[in-house]
Amino acid sequence: MSSKYNNDLESSSFLGMESFEPEESSDYWQTKDASDAVPQWTKGLTQDDMNAIYQMGALSTNGLLAEVKKIFDQSYQLGLQEAKEVTKGKNLNILSNTKRK
Repeated sequence: MSSKYNNDLESSSFLGMESFEPEESSDYWQTKDASDAVPQWTKGLTQDDMNAIYQMGALSTNGLLAEVKKIFDQSYQLGLQEAKEVTKGKNLNILSNTKRK
């Protein structure tokens, strides 16, 4: 049974089913000019941003999860601090409505 399967695979030619010549299928191949261009997603990023991206890309899965958890914890703590400051502002009437009737 397995020999019949192997013979069927050998007899069918997968080569030549598609042509991947650069002239005929330019979608599959990048030109030299396109590879030298800066990707659009990097526009507006600083060198520090790019360094952070490369550092995150070098992390293992567990390292990346730990980094995401750290960022989540920092954002949660920032939200708590903001809520405290808003409460202080309300208690001191700093955030009162300034419209006069």
